[in-house]
Amino acid sequence: MSRDADVIVLAPYSDEVMEPLTRQDPERSWRGRFEPVQGQDGGFGYGWALEFDKAYGRSGLLADLEALSWPNPLRV
Repeated sequence: MSRDADVIVLAPYSDEVMEPLTRQDPERSWRGRFEPVQGQDGGFGYGWALEFDKAYGRSGLLADLEALSWPNPLRV
């Protein structure tokens, strides 16, 4: 059984909210950074993805995402 995990965040108009999570931050409890997901039209915009494997902890990620100030939380 694999312990790999992909996390995808779909959140329209949330570039500013997600921007800090697209950079490495050694102070976070989880490791890695989100990458923009390319849409079908070739552009980037509403989605970000992060892949975890056994080498990277993901503890605390959901709490960090829940704590963000989403512009439209019902659409995340």
